[in-house]
Amino acid sequence: MAPLSGPHSAWWYGRAIRLYFIFSLVISLVWIAKICFIDSNHLTNSRSIVNNAADSAPRVAINHSPAVGRTNADANDLSLQLSGPAPEYALAFTDHIYCINEMSKLGRKGRMTELFNYMHLRVEMFSRKHSTHIDVWRDMINSGYNRALVVEDDVDFELDSVAVINRALSALNSTSTDWDILYIGHCSMEENQRKAHSAYSRLHKSTHPFCTSGYLLSRNGAKKLFAYFIEHYQQARALDIQLVALIKRKLLKSYSIYPPVVYQRRDLYPSDDGMELKVAKKFKNSAWNEALAFVPRLANWVDPLDSVYLHPAFKHIPSWMEDGNTVN
Repeated sequence: MAPLSGPHSAWWYGRAIRLYFIFSLVISLVWIAKICFIDSNHLTNSRSIVNNAADSAPRVAINHSPAVGRTNADANDLSLQLSGPAPEYALAFTDHIYCINEMSKLGRKGRMTELFNYMHLRVEMFSRKHSTHIDVWRDMINSGYNRALVVEDDVDFELDSVAVINRALSALNSTSTDWDILYIGHCSMEENQRKAHSAYSRLHKSTHPFCTSGYLLSRNGAKKLFAYFIEHYQQARALDIQLVALIKRKLLKSYSIYPPVVYQRRDLYPSDDGMELKVAKKFKNSAWNEALAFVPRLANWVDPLDSVYLHPAFKHIPSWMEDGNTVN
C-alpha cells in the first residue's frame, strides 16, 4: 500500500496531532484530580491516626541530672539533654565497661562522662585516689564478669567503634575462645605486620601493642594478669611495656585491632610521645568532636578545674591560670 501523499496526508497528520494533545490533556486532568482529592484525603486520615495514637500514649517523665562543667541555665534546659544510655547497646560486646580515672582529675571525668552519654554507653567511672589497671582486674574478677572493656580517661572513640569491636570479637570467637586480651586502642604502628585474621582484615595477633588506652579483657586474661603482677609488678617499668614482654614470651594470648578504634587525645592532654602522635594520624571520625558539633550544650565545652588545684595546700591559682584571685 502506497503512503498517503498530497492533501490527504496533511489532513490525517493534523488529526493525529489533535488527538494526541486531547489525550494528554485528559491524562493530566485525571492526575491532578487524584493528587487534590484522593491523596489529600489519605494524608489527612493518616495524620489523624498518628495524632490519636500520640494522644493516647502514656507520658514518661525523664529525670536529667545537670551536666558536669555546664552552667545552671544549660543544665535546666531539658531540650538540650540527651536520653539515658541504652543497656542493650552498652552491653553488646562486654559484660562491663571501666574508665580508669584518678579522683583529682575531674576535668577528664567530666569529658568522658559526656562522651559516654553521647555514645549511649553505660560505663563505670573507676575513680580512686590512685586508680590502677590492677585494681580494675581485681574488681572484674570479684564481680564475676566474663568480659570487660577497660579504657583510660584521656581517650576518644571512632564513631564506628562498637561495630568494629563486634566484628573483631565474632571473628575471634569463630576460631578461638581462649584469648586473653584484645587491644582496641594502642600506640603501635606495627600491629598489622602479622597476617590478618581470616574472618576480619582488621584483626591481627599482637606484635608490640604499646599503651593501655583501651582493651577488652577476658576473665581468664584478668586472672592471668592479676596473678602475675601481684608478684612481679615492676614500678620502675611502664605497665604497657611489661604487658608487651608477656606477649613476646607467649604468656598472654593477645590480639589487636588495626587501625585502632580508641585513641589518646594528646591535643587535649599533651604528651611528648611521638609514637602516639603517629598513630593518632589514623584517627578519622571522632565521637567527641561530633558530640561538640551536634549537642548544643557542649558547643563551648571547657574542662572543669581539676580538684588538685583546689587543694588547701595551693595558696594561689596555678601560674597558667593566674588572674590575681586566690583560692580560699
